[in-house]
Amino acid sequence: MGKHKSIVFVLEASPTAHLRFFEGLRMALGFSVSHRPVTLLLMGEGLRILLPIAPKLLGLPPEINEVVPLLKELGVAVFALEADLDRFFLDRPVPDFVQPVGAEDVQKLISSAEIVIPFLKRSE
Repeated sequence: MGKHKSIVFVLEASPTAHLRFFEGLRMALGFSVSHRPVTLLLMGEGLRILLPIAPKLLGLPPEINEVVPLLKELGVAVFALEADLDRFFLDRPVPDFVQPVGAEDVQKLISSAEIVIPFLKRSE
């Protein structure tokens, strides 16, 4: 069997804005079981997935809180844009499995991947 292609999932939209974000997480989880390496890049409002959320109150599937820990267990590298981490984690520590990256590193992550699957913020 051939080598798997490196995949980067880019999640920029808020996890509370649309089910599309949850579907992106589920796709990343599925690929992490069958492919290596899989990388998750969180930017902008996408970092909210690292904060406590109450899915039932927001009309989201309750499983949304379980996906990120599963990705961590499966060895998915989780990166987050430093500027956005500063914005969302002023009063709490950044989870230890999240690797901060600058804008140049984001460009390298995306350009070095063989497949990039974006779930970006939609302009409404």
